[in-house]
Amino acid sequence: MGFIYQMIQFQEERLYAAAATLKGMEGNIQSTIEYTRERETFGKPILKNQVVQFRLAELQTEIEALRALTYAAVEEYIHGKDVLTKASMAKLKSGRLAREVSDSCLQFWGGMGFMWDSPPARSYRDSRLGSIGGGSDEVMLGIISKQMGILG
Repeated sequence: MGFIYQMIQFQEERLYAAAATLKGMEGNIQSTIEYTRERETFGKPILKNQVVQFRLAELQTEIEALRALTYAAVEEYIHGKDVLTKASMAKLKSGRLAREVSDSCLQFWGGMGFMWDSPPARSYRDSRLGSIGGGSDEVMLGIISKQMGILG
């Protein structure tokens, strides 16, 4: 039964991993908004550039989509349903999205983004674990493919 219990526990771990990234990504976006509101280039704040505004809005939208998937999976888990597929999807998306958010935010910070104690630098370093711990992206893709009936 130990193996079965461990496999069940993985679903909880994967749901936690997805949920735990949400606030961190939002914090990264918020610190980037604050920084780009103050930092000026060519006589105006970086945040006044539409490309920056639209990218941050796009990232926030992706975070909300991940939140909806994660909350739906947690709700089903609480009610005793099998969440193998949704938990794996949320875990996969959270790891990849965390890297995308941190990379985009770091870009808007410019050279300051690489300073050891800057929020995007820390996020850039730490977010990489999300696609490794609790099952790599490839393991998640294998599970999802198997559940879809397409794993060769």
